[in-house]
Amino acid sequence: MHTEAKDEMRDKILEAALKRFTHYGASKTTMNEIADDLHCSKASLYYYFPDKKAMHTAVLMKIAEAYFQAMEKEAKDVKSATTALYNIIDLRKDFISKFCRLEIFKIIQDNSKFFLEEKKKAKQREFNIHTDIIKAGIASGEFNVKDPVLTAEILVQALMGLRFSVPDHIREDMDLDDEMMDNIIDKQKQLLEIFIKGIKA
Repeated sequence: MHTEAKDEMRDKILEAALKRFTHYGASKTTMNEIADDLHCSKASLYYYFPDKKAMHTAVLMKIAEAYFQAMEKEAKDVKSATTALYNIIDLRKDFISKFCRLEIFKIIQDNSKFFLEEKKKAKQREFNIHTDIIKAGIASGEFNVKDPVLTAEILVQALMGLRFSVPDHIREDMDLDDEMMDNIIDKQKQLLEIFIKGIKA
């Protein structure tokens, strides 16, 4: 099979899996159901993915890339750094709301070498995005910051802390529901309001 055709089939599998996972949940979806949706054999799926976890991981990597690209777009041609920082939080909320059935929270708990490395890269990418926005705010005279890199790291780490500390009754086998997510987003925006007041020029 040509590489182009293989890539196309892999993309079709991921799209079918994403559709199923988003609607029914990843844990409740079977490989047979995805194969039926694609009118192919289950063996065809295993040609591309050794198991459902590998497929689930590939789906998450695909949507994560789209998420980061949306954030990086927000960090380009910044007209208001304050607005851009709030927009990043809204992007996060939209992303979680849209893909809440993908069991993202469970994946975050995975401490395998692969996921630890991916989480490290994701965190650095988020640091870079926030650094770019804060630098834009400095350039426009909106922010008064001596070290934009450190400031961005502190902001991202504080926001991340709220993601994990606000839900006080979440188990490892469950994901965030809408109420939990709204609570986190509200507190992230309150924190951002306080943070921005502190770095305003």
